Amino acid sequence: MADLSTSYLGLKLENPVIAASSRLTYDVESIRKCEEAGAAAVVVKSLFEEQIDSDSRSMIEDLEYYSHTDAYDYFSNRSKDYYIDAYLETVERAKREVSIPVIASVNCRNDGSWIDYAKRFEAVGADALELNIFVVPADITKSSHEIEDIYFRILAKIKQRVTIPVALKIGSHFSGLANFLHRLDEAGADGLVLFNRFYRTDIDIDSLAFKPGKVLSVPEEAAVPLQWTAIMSGALSCDICANTGIYDGSMVIKQLLAGAACVQICSAILKKNLSVIGEMNAAVSEWMDAKGYRSVSDFQGSLSRAQTDQPEVWERSQYIKAICGIS
Repeated sequence: MADLSTSYLGLKLENPVIAASSRLTYDVESIRKCEEAGAAAVVVKSLFEEQIDSDSRSMIEDLEYYSHTDAYDYFSNRSKDYYIDAYLETVERAKREVSIPVIASVNCRNDGSWIDYAKRFEAVGADALELNIFVVPADITKSSHEIEDIYFRILAKIKQRVTIPVALKIGSHFSGLANFLHRLDEAGADGLVLFNRFYRTDIDIDSLAFKPGKVLSVPEEAAVPLQWTAIMSGALSCDICANTGIYDGSMVIKQLLAGAACVQICSAILKKNLSVIGEMNAAVSEWMDAKGYRSVSDFQGSLSRAQTDQPEVWERSQYIKAICGIS
């Protein structure tokens, strides 16, 4: 029988499928259901830095600092602690009640005061910390170097405060993506989640108002993380976790062949249900048995750019062949 176990962030996983941060990983009961469905690990629904800052402002907006200094400080600190304490309690309880790794997550866009709380994630038993960095490069006054520096500042400050593994979940909006990923690896990232899906805004042409764009991924989107996982897996010392557009066992297999240590899934669960996790693992197991693979390491990365005898398939030359009809 095939051994589906793999390693990610130094954590032993029973299989390569992780439940990504979502409303399905919001509380302990939901996390327990993910484990029962076969998830090898769970990323607890992200704590947003804006949650803390916005709540702080709302609680103190009517207070005048100089006339109510005690109250100002009290409510400012209390509001920050409210969300963090609730989140930490979820992580701590989850660690007591499930046996799979529990990964804490922070959705952030700068290296603000929330970093001072990072050590508390480790203190309550989180197995790792995922930084879901959400920076849309829309500011015309900021250069690519300035945007990239945000990621390195956040990573450096977090690594100074915790000893648990740190993964970065990032988007693909970088002109020199290979170089950027390599530099994150050198800067101490223990893992990279490829890729984050940024929130998309749509327009309602009848009401002439904004509306949310499609939040959930589609299977076709898996091609981008597949390509970059294959290109980078042999060039990095940190682990790659593939994310976005992964809907069935065949795509899990493809990501592993490209060099991923594991995958994260969210939209597949939301569109179907938690049973898709077991279906993915069963498909991987059946495929491994059919191919004669006993463990994931037997084939992991075998079709990455670094290991294949056709590295050009992941780059421009294959594109030219496809366009020109050359076989």
